[in-house]
Amino acid sequence: MVKLDEKAVERALEKKIAEIKSDCEKSEKHPHLERGLVHVYYGDGRGKTSIALGTALRACGHGLRVKVVQLLKGIPNLGECKVQDELPNFEVKQFGLPAYVFNKNAGGKEREQAKAGLSDAESSLKSGKYDVVIIDEAMYALEFGMISLEEILSVMKSKPREVELILTGGRNLPREILELADYVSHVVMEKHPYNRGIKARKGIDF
Repeated sequence: MVKLDEKAVERALEKKIAEIKSDCEKSEKHPHLERGLVHVYYGDGRGKTSIALGTALRACGHGLRVKVVQLLKGIPNLGECKVQDELPNFEVKQFGLPAYVFNKNAGGKEREQAKAGLSDAESSLKSGKYDVVIIDEAMYALEFGMISLEEILSVMKSKPREVELILTGGRNLPREILELADYVSHVVMEKHPYNRGIKARKGIDF
């Protein structure tokens, strides 16, 4: 019969327990997704960005790290920008001039900003720093010709398995994007207070 070295066994057991404890502590400090999926929210209805931000809030509540890359927007007084200091796992970076750009006649500066934003989003996806990456108004940038379908498909395909990707904006959805996405919601406007002369309200619409 082989005689066990009880002290050696005890040391090995203590080492294993310490490793398991360390792994648990790391998991608690830095939770992550085992599998990230792709969302697309598009259509003429209000709420596409709001849906994405609601998911971001939920993710932050569970300790996930979220980055929002906003294309066509350069307005720092938006609610999602102001709340960054209150949410340590939440970051917003804007790529746009200090106004909303929602037209097909945007100039070269707007196009440069949109391409820079898409590049930043792709880098963020691959960085390992974020669990959820939102590319806000990506579909509008595509519709207005600021970024190409090939460019956005390349970003979608480059997404690591463990990162969630959310795209918003636009009235139409190319078939290629529909096929790559996991969640697709068409937000349809049936009624909007703007049509009754009620303007966008701080804290609700921006």
